[in-house]
Amino acid sequence: MSNLLKMERYQLSHNFLYWCGVVGIFLIGFFTAETYVPEVMGPTGGAATSLADIFNGMVYDSTFLLILMSSILALILGQEFSCRTVDLEITAGHSRKAIFFSKVITYLIAFNVMALVYPIAGCIREFSRFGFFDGGSFIYQAVKAVLYSLLLNSATFFIAIWICFSLRSSAKAIAVTAVTTFVLSLYLGYGMMLKFPVAFLPTYQIREAVTSPAIFQPFPILIGIVWVVALLILSWCSFRKCELK
Repeated sequence: MSNLLKMERYQLSHNFLYWCGVVGIFLIGFFTAETYVPEVMGPTGGAATSLADIFNGMVYDSTFLLILMSSILALILGQEFSCRTVDLEITAGHSRKAIFFSKVITYLIAFNVMALVYPIAGCIREFSRFGFFDGGSFIYQAVKAVLYSLLLNSATFFIAIWICFSLRSSAKAIAVTAVTTFVLSLYLGYGMMLKFPVAFLPTYQIREAVTSPAIFQPFPILIGIVWVVALLILSWCSFRKCELK
């Protein structure tokens, strides 16, 4: 499995579409960072007073970017089925379990890094405004936001992974992933306004996590684990049963 992991990392690190996504997310974060200064976490969030506020605010507001990033994930992973890369790995003698976990680990790491590029770009843009005078507070807030991002964003990325393993087609996976994540984002936005139940959504819990000063928050952790475990099982069942040569 270690050889497969190295091969997956090498392939993804040399994927043009992935790096286009990273550069695009960085540019979006860099050029929109200024809009977070007066309303760091929406109209009720107040103005930003530190670099930590910018980081938290951009993590809080990155829901719409998950649609784009999940679609890119579906495109790249879907191509591995459309181009029969997975079939070649099976033919080479690798077990399905090794192939499955090497892809899941590689894609989750790569796209969580892409997601964090957004707030990092914003902090680079606003560094001259706020400076790094309270370094300890920034590190604490940033580490907390990163930890919850890794868990809760992974739940969203797992939706794209499950869809890819189920449909095994790049075009179908992109369409279904984009629609699914868009609908979930719409539900989050309107659900919060209309008081619908939204606490079960990872995208809602990441907002709760970054707005709370506590580093240990059981409910966001529970929601993230439930989504990740459920989608991991569904993804494995789909991949284990799919027809490959």
